[in-house]
Amino acid sequence: MRFLLRTTFELDGYDVDEAANGRAAAELLESHREYDLVSTDFMMPVMNGGELIERVRKNPRTEGLPIILVSSSPGSERRTGADAFFRKPFDPTVLLARARELVEGS
Repeated sequence: MRFLLRTTFELDGYDVDEAANGRAAAELLESHREYDLVSTDFMMPVMNGGELIERVRKNPRTEGLPIILVSSSPGSERRTGADAFFRKPFDPTVLLARARELVEGS
């Protein structure tokens, strides 16, 4: 899934950083680099997507980042503070259109 998302975003011109789990993603987001968007799955090792989103929203430096949750986990769209939700499998064209809206609106 990470490969598919990374490839989808890179082919659309995004510069992508990738993390193997939720904790690694949180550490990347808390680094000094500026990010425009977060895309996460709900089911991840070490720290799940819901925990990652909660951590992002509690950090004043990252709280305003748009977040897209991509998951097949039942009910995950109701359990998080993501700005957009896509159920697997997803249409990459629709996901990219929503990502552009979120990035341009932030």
